[in-house]
Formats: sequence, C-alpha cells, structure tokens
Amino acid sequence: MNLRIIFKVQAIILLINAIGGLFLTTLFLQQAGWNVTPNLITLGQFVGTTFLVFAIWSWRFPDVATENLKSIGMLVAIGNLLFLLIILFHIVTGAVAGPTAYVNVIITALFVLGFYFYSRS
Repeated sequence: MNLRIIFKVQAIILLINAIGGLFLTTLFLQQAGWNVTPNLITLGQFVGTTFLVFAIWSWRFPDVATENLKSIGMLVAIGNLLFLLIILFHIVTGAVAGPTAYVNVIITALFVLGFYFYSRS
C-alpha cells in the first residue's frame, strides 16, 4: 500500500457516494434514517456533487502533486478527520443511524490513518 493507492481508493469510495447522492438521492438519504423531502433531495444532490468534486481531486492529486503528495496527503488526513468527527457527532446525537453511518465511520477512520501514516515525512 502507498499514498497513491490510498488516494485512488478514496476516489472510488467518493464516486460511489456521488452516484448515490446525485442519482439515487432518496435511497441515499433514507439509509441515514431520514424522512426525505423535496428540500432534502436538493441538499442530497448538492452533497453528491461535492462528493464528485472530491472524487476527481482525490483521483488526480497523485498525478499533479508529484513531490508535494505527502503535504497534500496530510491535508486530506485532516479533512477526513473532520468528516470522521462530524459523522461520530451525528451518530452520538441520533441525527443519523443505521449501517451506512457505521460503515462510513469505519471507512473514514481507515482513510484518516492511511493518509496520516503514509504522509508523514
């Protein structure tokens, strides 16, 4: 395993979430235990687009960053840590529930660790 592979794997996971948010919005949001409204569908599609942008960035970073990849990897580790904390907060407060939330916590924690350990100088 290396940093390039971690970026590519994260891009694939983000793309799966992007597809869910953009094209399977109702199902994507129901998995969080939410009652889906037209406004929530709009928000879900926006989040799906955000996931798509992050997926593209994650896929391309190893190719464009070259010697700065570790620095970008550490920034991505911090970003993933923030996502991990907000997911955990939402689970603890009951804002989200179900297997999707728990799987996201595990996957995000693995990305935090992977980016951190492979980005250290």
